[in-house]
Amino acid sequence: MSLLPYAGIGARRTPREVLEKMTVAAAWLSRRGWHLHSGGARGADSAFAAGAPENRRTLHLPWPGYEGHRGTGCHIPAGDVYRKCIEIASGLHPAWHRCTDGARRLHARNVSILLGEDLVSPVLAAIAWTPGGRPEGGTGMGIRIAEKFGIPHLNFGSMHPRTICERMEELRAAYRL
Repeated sequence: MSLLPYAGIGARRTPREVLEKMTVAAAWLSRRGWHLHSGGARGADSAFAAGAPENRRTLHLPWPGYEGHRGTGCHIPAGDVYRKCIEIASGLHPAWHRCTDGARRLHARNVSILLGEDLVSPVLAAIAWTPGGRPEGGTGMGIRIAEKFGIPHLNFGSMHPRTICERMEELRAAYRL
């Protein structure tokens, strides 16, 4: 069975009960043939990663050693890929001119999470949490990227976990080779 890429994203301040659901969903998805792409941050990213075995996840980092992550399962956009990530992110951010270099790197990493290490191998879906399902904060950037590139996005802030899993099952069946 080939692994199907999905993004697991969300706020650092995701409520504990949602974090628990993310971990359970990530474990279930990995057993169903999905491969997690996430950003390595505390909160939602870590909850998704806790449910996905190391061989079924890729962490896209803004810089080496971010949040202590290292190893072969980590990807850091560099060179032309990084420049293209910045170009995409700057066009989608409402106040790019106010972002620090660190914030810009985090947003560039969001592009890599959703479009893949080469920016031409996008995830098949994005699962997130934002308050009320609204596209806010850094996760809002991830949602805007998904919308721009036609990637379905499912949100724990506005959807029941069972509905998210059912939708992912539908996507898995649609993309099954």
